[in-house]
Order: sequence, then structure tokens, then C-alpha cells
Amino acid sequence: MAASVLLSITGATRRFRTPEGGSVHALDAVDLDVRGNEFLTLLGPSGCGKTTLLKAIAGFEDLDAGDIRLDGASLRDVPAHRRPFNTVFQSYALFPHLSVADNVGYGLDVARVPRAERDRRVAEALARVGLEAMGRRAPRQLSGGQQQRVALARALVNRPRLLLLDEPLSALDRHLRQAMQGELKALQHDVGITFLVVTHDQEEALAMSDRIAVMHAGRVRQLGTPAEIYDTPVDRFVAGFVGASNLVRGTWRSTAHGGGCVTTPAGIDIHAEGVASIANGATVDALLRPEQLSPIADGAGAAGPTLAATVASTVFVGPDVHLHAHLADGTPLQALLRHARGQALPFAVGARVVLAYRPAAVHVIAAQAT
Repeated sequence: MAASVLLSITGATRRFRTPEGGSVHALDAVDLDVRGNEFLTLLGPSGCGKTTLLKAIAGFEDLDAGDIRLDGASLRDVPAHRRPFNTVFQSYALFPHLSVADNVGYGLDVARVPRAERDRRVAEALARVGLEAMGRRAPRQLSGGQQQRVALARALVNRPRLLLLDEPLSALDRHLRQAMQGELKALQHDVGITFLVVTHDQEEALAMSDRIAVMHAGRVRQLGTPAEIYDTPVDRFVAGFVGASNLVRGTWRSTAHGGGCVTTPAGIDIHAEGVASIANGATVDALLRPEQLSPIADGAGAAGPTLAATVASTVFVGPDVHLHAHLADGTPLQALLRHARGQALPFAVGARVVLAYRPAAVHVIAAQAT
């Protein structure tokens, strides 16, 4: 059963004037439905429009055209403070002169919630984020991760219909950020409200989201689950932005039942299966993720098709070794190898290598979709 739509965005458009007298589309007729109780991420590079869209939803930015509707009712004339949303900003914006508990209860104080009810809800919110014993501390006495949890508790205590998070983990170090990804997702599941997150970190989006909206140049290029975005990107931009990618351009030569090959101008064939709706002879991009290429020194034991390449470099990154190679026509490829303790880095620079792959793992993208 499909989840109900909580927030519907239709034709959202926002233009900004440039110093040169022109204009730029921060949002270009964006259509997007946000479901109830989902974790939806707006993912894209700087300047793609994701933060502008978040601000428009929150009521901090006006649209030039289009509409944002909550449960079918337009929010165009509803000011930010009357929208049942809360925002967690990148900086957390905690009041340094207030205790943790008073930071969390600030919104309830403004709303003149009775003291007993206010204290009960503050204690409940702090317990949800694991800070029930730290209510009397000042923000400066907390770590970065703890401050982020205070900001979350302050937003959740008002019981919003939708929680908006603008780059919520960007101020944390890598290890803490990875730990908080799991905690954020678990918290969203626990409280049962919709989270809408803005980030440019693809790993963060893949790890936390129920669905991802990939944005570029003010538009949503693709909306789907993390697996759909990663495995079947709709165009070259999404394929190149989300995850490491090998993109090889060529001509699609179809056979029966969705099979065929992508042939490069140099005559190199990349075989693929399960390809639909691409005309024979069309210009396409073949996508192979690095983990889908298996380097073999002499080609022995390869069960399927292979690509002959020359090693350009190997990079040790701990659990993995990134092998960079190029085909005979100079096309660069990257393969991923798991590292074993005590194992020497395989494949010397300049060595010949055979890259085995499964045709079913190749995703073919029509070039005109870029």
C-alpha cells in the first residue's frame, strides 16, 4: 500500500537577479511529493537549488511561481511561524546562555505551554536523543554530536508534522558523522514523523534515506530509493554524482530479449542485458560501478566477458584498493579490490590486466537523457 502524500510541491520556481542584470533559476518548475513518515533527502552539488527548496517549504523563501500544499491546502500565504514544521540548521544555533533543557524548551516557553507539561515534554525529548542526564549543562560543555542532538530535541519537542534538516551532520568529523547517520534514521523511525534532509554528501543520503531526490540546476533529475538511484541512474549526471562510476560512451547494438552491447568508436564492446526502450544504433553511456569489475592478471578463470586494460595506478584506502586503469582507446576505468592483511598491492603500474564483469551488471543510459 502506497504511503499517503503529506506535502505536494508543484511547479516550484524561484529566480534570483544576478549583479550583471540577468537572472538565474534556483528552482525551475520543481514537482515533488513528500510522503508521510518517510526519510526523504534532497541531494545535489552546491548551487543546485536544494537549500532554496528547503527554505521555501519552511516559509523563509517566497516562490515566484508554483505551490506547496500540506494535506492538500496551500501554504503560499502561511507565514513560517504558522507552518507545522521545524528546522535544524547546519550551525545548530543553540543559545549559549541557556542550559540544554532550556534550549530544548524554548519553543514551548514562547508558546506558553504550562510549566508541568513543558518540563515533561523536555524530559521526553532529551530521553529520545539520549541526553536525559545532561539537561543542566551549557551547550559549550557538550561535544559536537551532543549539540546536534540538542538541536534535534529542540525541534522534536514541538511535535512538528515535518522536520527539515539543512546539512545536519556537516560540522561533525567522519566517524561521528557515520555514527549519527544511523542514529538519525533510528530516531526518525522511532518518532514516526517525516524527515526532509538537505545534503551534498552522497554516502549520507544513501545510508539514511527511504527516497532520494537528486537535484541539479534547479531541477529534480531523479527521485527514487537509494538502490534505484545507485543501480539505475536516469542520466549521466546522476550516474556521475552518486557513487564512483565508469561511464563509457558508445553505440547500442541490440540483440534479442534486451541483450546487446555498447560499442565504442574504437570498437571495444561492453555487453549488457536487460536493456529496454533504447533504439538500436542510439548513442548511449554504459555504466559499470568499480565494484562490478574484477581484475584478473592473466584473464584465466574469467567466466564472462572481459575488458583488456593497462594499470595506471593503485591507491590503498584501508579496506579497499582502488585500481585505476585505461582501455586501449584511453578510456579510464576504476576497479575496486578488497584488501587482505599482509597482502601486497596487486598489479604494478603499466601492467596488463583483464577486467571481468557480468553483462547483467551493466546499466545502459540513453545519451539524450543527460
